[in-house]
This record gives sequence, C-alpha cells and structure tokens, in this order.
Amino acid sequence: MVLVDFQEENDSLRCQLEAYKNEVDLVRSDLKAELDQKEKQLKMLQQTLQGMQQQLMESKRRQSEDEIKVRELQARLKSAGEVQARLQLIKADQSGELAGDSIQQSADPAVDMEEEGKADTTDTSSSVSRLSDREAKLIGLLATFLHVHPFGAGVDYVWSYLQKMEPTLRPGEVESLMSRFPTVFRQELSGIGANMERRWQFAGFKTSLSI
Repeated sequence: MVLVDFQEENDSLRCQLEAYKNEVDLVRSDLKAELDQKEKQLKMLQQTLQGMQQQLMESKRRQSEDEIKVRELQARLKSAGEVQARLQLIKADQSGELAGDSIQQSADPAVDMEEEGKADTTDTSSSVSRLSDREAKLIGLLATFLHVHPFGAGVDYVWSYLQKMEPTLRPGEVESLMSRFPTVFRQELSGIGANMERRWQFAGFKTSLSI
C-alpha cells in the first residue's frame, strides 16, 4: 500500500516537473522571438541613422562649397570695384588736362565720347561702392546659382531659390539687383513665339577689364 502511494506521488511530481519544463520552454521561445524583433528594429534604426548622417555630411559639404564660391565672387566684385575706381581717377586726371586746352579741343567729338565713358564708369563704380552686406551676399548667391545653370533661368526660378535664404525678398528686387551689374549678369531671350521667355545668365567669366 505504501509503495503504491509513493508511486502515485512520484508520478504526480513527474507531471508537475514536465509542466514546469514546458512552461519554461514556452517563456524562452517568447523571449527569443521578442529579442529577434528588437534586434531587427535596432538594425533598421542604425541604418536610418547612418543614412541621415550621410545626408548631413553631404549637406555640410555642399554648404561649404557654396560659401567658398560666394567668397570668391565677393572678392571678384571688390576687385572689379577697385579697378573701376582707378579708371575713374585716371579719366578724372585726363579730364583735368583737357580742361586746360583750347575751346576747339574741348569741342572735339572724341572728347565728348570720353566724357560719356567717364560718366558711365562713375555710375558703375558708385553702384558697387553702395553695395550693402545683404546685396553682396545676394549677388554671390545669384552668381553661384546661375553658374550651375549655364542656359540661364527665369526671375521666378531664381527668386524661389534665394527666398529659401531671404524669405522677405521679392522678385522685383532680384531683377533690379541683376540689372545693376550688366557685366556680371546678362539677360537673353529664349524660345519662339508664345513660348518666348527672358532668362538671366551669369557672365562674370566673360567680362575682361582693362585700364
């Protein structure tokens, strides 16, 4: 009788142990599935982060290149202003010498043409000397944008690019600023008939200054 009781108790314990083992296996399986899912999510996040880091590095590289181009163009504008100022001084000296000549020499058409050239140079030099920091920055950005668009771009297209950096800028200001520097920005017509449109192009590399 006692042996039978022990046997029954042993069988009961064996069943309980088997149930515990099954429960542990089930919990372990659930944990493994959860860990696998978390690992997949982690890998996806790492890949996304790497992509964002690459985009950020590319954006910084482009920004650095644009800043270098803007500084180069600002330096060229400054150099052009200095050359025009020297031209103004030289022609002013020539004008002073001509003032001491006879009335007949003053009436020479060649002298009149030289005076007109002096006035044009003075106007251009004054335009450069009156440039604000904002206008100088816009000119640099304009030149950079049009330089990578060799076939030119319309005012609205140029304005939409500049507005990202100058939200208060108006299309009329863009066209007015480019019109002040015909040796740097040139306007041309493209298309035929109803499809004809005005495009602005960068002409800074085509201009040669001589004294």
